[in-house]
Amino acid sequence: MKGADSVEQIDLENAIEILLEKIQPLKNIEEKNILDSLGFILAENILSPLNNPPFNRSPLDGFTFNSADSHGASKDTPITLKVISEVYAGDYSEEEIHPKEAFRIMTGAPIPNGCDCVIMQEEVLYDDCAKTLKIYRELKPFENFCFLGEDLKEGEVVIEKGELITYNHIGVLASLGINSIKVFKKPKVGVLSLGSELTMPGEPLERGKIYNSNLFTLISKLKYLRLDGIMFPPMNDDPILVSNFISKELKNIDFLITTGGVSVGKKDIMHDVIKELGANRLFWKINIQPGTPVLASEKDGKVILSLSGNPFASLVNFELLGRPILSKLSFNSIKKTNSAIATVRGEFSKKSSKRRFIRGYFNNGEIFLNNQKHSSGTISSLIGKNAIVDIAPNTPCLKNGDRVQVILID
Repeated sequence: MKGADSVEQIDLENAIEILLEKIQPLKNIEEKNILDSLGFILAENILSPLNNPPFNRSPLDGFTFNSADSHGASKDTPITLKVISEVYAGDYSEEEIHPKEAFRIMTGAPIPNGCDCVIMQEEVLYDDCAKTLKIYRELKPFENFCFLGEDLKEGEVVIEKGELITYNHIGVLASLGINSIKVFKKPKVGVLSLGSELTMPGEPLERGKIYNSNLFTLISKLKYLRLDGIMFPPMNDDPILVSNFISKELKNIDFLITTGGVSVGKKDIMHDVIKELGANRLFWKINIQPGTPVLASEKDGKVILSLSGNPFASLVNFELLGRPILSKLSFNSIKKTNSAIATVRGEFSKKSSKRRFIRGYFNNGEIFLNNQKHSSGTISSLIGKNAIVDIAPNTPCLKNGDRVQVILID
């Protein structure tokens, strides 16, 4: 692409704004079992189909009776009640209670008609042989009493459309007997790596070749985010072949990420690919390091984000640009990265003439740096790192104790 290296670089925030203008949240709906709905956005209001609890119930193990029968009870003048039956959780009693009578009752059991309080068994003296109960204090009406519908009433909105389903929501749904709900589908993301030099793990490594790490890093990151990442087979540097493949597969996915082929080398083919596709180029090159030559395009309402082939550069591009796209597509079920201010532990001796990102480990307000292996082409130094440091342009170096902005990626 003649003269392509002279293209003006745009700011990161401008790039994100351009991308998000092209993105609309996906509105496809599917029904899922509640256990499979974790992390999805609810596509309907959930109304309680019943009162919960569905009966008056006991919150503890003890005895239930009419509170009027405890009037006058004290340590010096206990009142004796006759225990006529027992009620367990999952059971119920239709026996009629009379004055000076009580039921023994267990936690969660339905409170029989005529009873309006429960006293815990540790507060009474119970004679199991005589089936009598001594009470040493007065109880108020509805003391230790869980009412029918106390938690949720039939027809009440339990969870509103648009909420992110968590394990707490699933527990509530199960308590109401609901086993499936409607949710918005999450985006299907295709990942395609380009380069005739790439070899898949498990295959013999021929001379001049390298193993394909970017494909596996990005697919595993998508899985980590609970997304359906589709691993396309790596492709050689053939613009026609690649454009035909993308044209075919783009119909089956919502977002395409490619790695490699975005710089100015003879085999950096993505510029030619988007021409063959008839795609609209949104931008090429952003003013950051690494990952400057990221290329974004749009075809048939779908964004193609073409990342650097360098391992760390592609990860930076994904976190900074890919995550906002995924967040908007998924109604924010995929969370954007969080940021924090941290104190540097270690040092980075290079001058950053442009905005630079380096890897580090964030813990308790501190960011621990590698003192080496910051090249965008290195991958082993990603192990044990959970953040990237956002270094402002024209920073001469980072010293121990400096305060910096960090982006938390895990």
